[in-house]
Amino acid sequence: MPSRPESCLITGGGGFIGYHLAQRLVSMGCEVTIIDNKGLDSGGSIGCRYLKGDLQDESLVRSLVAGHDCVYHMAALLGVRRTMESPADMLENNVAGTIHVLRAALAHGKKVLFASTSEVYGKGTPPFAESADLVFGPTQKLRWSYAVGKALEEYLCLGYAKKGLPVAIVRYFNVYGPRQKQGLYGGVVAKFIASALKGDDIVVYGDGSQTRSFTYVSDAVDATIAAMQYSAGPCVVNIGCDEEIAIADLARIIRKLAKSTSAIVTVPYERIFPDGFEEVPRRLPSILKAQQLFGYHPHVALEEGLRQTIAWFRASAAALPKEED
Repeated sequence: MPSRPESCLITGGGGFIGYHLAQRLVSMGCEVTIIDNKGLDSGGSIGCRYLKGDLQDESLVRSLVAGHDCVYHMAALLGVRRTMESPADMLENNVAGTIHVLRAALAHGKKVLFASTSEVYGKGTPPFAESADLVFGPTQKLRWSYAVGKALEEYLCLGYAKKGLPVAIVRYFNVYGPRQKQGLYGGVVAKFIASALKGDDIVVYGDGSQTRSFTYVSDAVDATIAAMQYSAGPCVVNIGCDEEIAIADLARIIRKLAKSTSAIVTVPYERIFPDGFEEVPRRLPSILKAQQLFGYHPHVALEEGLRQTIAWFRASAAALPKEED
């Protein structure tokens, strides 16, 4: 055990998973610094240092990495709408930030955990094992730009591992929970809850038969820290739940748990994304590798996680997060 608390740098710590990760690390006695290009309304309340800054500033990144024992690289531009409308900005920002983090970490010998996504599996056939082929659509379908960018960043991490940098890569499958912003899938829980609590229509894109698996944020944080602590070489590992649910069924469960009278309506993707959006019918992980490497098992069942999330949203109704996707 170290003679002093471990110091951790979290890029993008003002975001949903990053905030919960910071909170957990502080509770473990770690000294935590968050760097984020957005304000953090209550970061100080969890006992960590917060710095508003940008990963495009390579000298800032280098100095911060040098002063910490490890780096949780969570920062990224994301969101379906941004992916469809501004893919170049998204790719340039994300890849450049990751390069700056990796260069600094290699120079100073600091381990990096990179937050990737289930999107990298593209149109493959679930359940997805980490060794599965990545299957993307044509480049004309801008919907795939985020997934391809994340895959490129994974390659960069593994390339730096060949140079001697200790790395871990985690692929998140639709993490949800308190403080989440609204979005298409990872944020669909927040979106449905916000609508249900306000009595608005719960809008399901497509016909609702598409399935996803959802991971409560505390389980995701547990696995993220375990992956950082795993020391037997670089690892690429799924973080998710191996149970899937149709999006229409998810809407019905949320409406029931929220005791809402909202109607559930379906909207064709073409109405939301007139330039075309290629839907993935199923997204389900294999979590066997995480179980084998560090005993990961999700503990929070979907309905319990939804209850906790609904309770937070209800208590925070005056400041519901804005939709980003």
